[in-house]
Amino acid sequence: MSGPARRARPLALLLALVLLALMGWLGWQIGRMMAPPESTARPPLWRISKGDRQAYLFGTIHAVPRGETWLSPQIEAAMTRSDRLLLEVTGLDTERRTRGTFEQLGRSPGLPPVETRLSASDAAHYRKLKGRDASLHGLDRYESWAVALLLNAAASSNLELSPADAGEAVFADRFARTRKPIRGLETIQHQLGLFDRLPERDQRLLLTQAVREADEAPRLYAQLHEAWARGDLATLERQFLAPLAATPGLRRVLIDDRNRRWVDVIDADLKRHGGTLFVAVGAGHLIGKGSLQDRLATRGWLVERTQ
Repeated sequence: MSGPARRARPLALLLALVLLALMGWLGWQIGRMMAPPESTARPPLWRISKGDRQAYLFGTIHAVPRGETWLSPQIEAAMTRSDRLLLEVTGLDTERRTRGTFEQLGRSPGLPPVETRLSASDAAHYRKLKGRDASLHGLDRYESWAVALLLNAAASSNLELSPADAGEAVFADRFARTRKPIRGLETIQHQLGLFDRLPERDQRLLLTQAVREADEAPRLYAQLHEAWARGDLATLERQFLAPLAATPGLRRVLIDDRNRRWVDVIDADLKRHGGTLFVAVGAGHLIGKGSLQDRLATRGWLVERTQ
């Protein structure tokens, strides 16, 4: 692999960083039961404040090693202080059971075979992947973005990961048990619609990268998780955000436009309700120039990293 293709290698895994819990809502049984690992994970957490109003911003990855103890005293205290929860998306449990939205948007009649949407070398590798995994048969009826997500999920299916132990599920359960309000910044229909509306050129780029990265899923996930658990924003930006510089259209759709909309929602929520808000979104939205905390700072919010 050379040039732009090499620079874009982590692109498929980046989607797991900035979008839905891909493996979870696609219905794969991820990982085997295992003893909870010892962990000193300290993923990134920020506090924003203005007068008597404040919010916490937490960057998630959407699947973690089963039983991982990433819920630090700082995060516990922030949850306890918070009056309400704002997640990237709600309704994942229903989509995980039915895959209704994915199937509705992801299928189209008269599509060309997946192999013809790939270069000769990538098509050959795709055939090898199908030979090893029966779940990858019958994908010709799916649009290119949907095939890419299905490939990502299949490649990650043996990594002993758990969406149920990751941020979205843990926070939703905790706030629900204490009867605190939970809202979503987006719907599943909207999130999958972002993919569905991509030009075919960009969809095929995602498909190509998913094929090329399939065998490297363990290494790429390990890099992502290690940087996230250390709160190492520089590494996250370098390895999992910088590749989007080669595809500015994808960055605009998947990160920048969404950050602009979300800042409006967070700012309006705090002005309307006051109190303390807890916000949990993919860590890719809290990295680099144009991050949520950067945009909130331009609106007069004091931003402090607390972990």
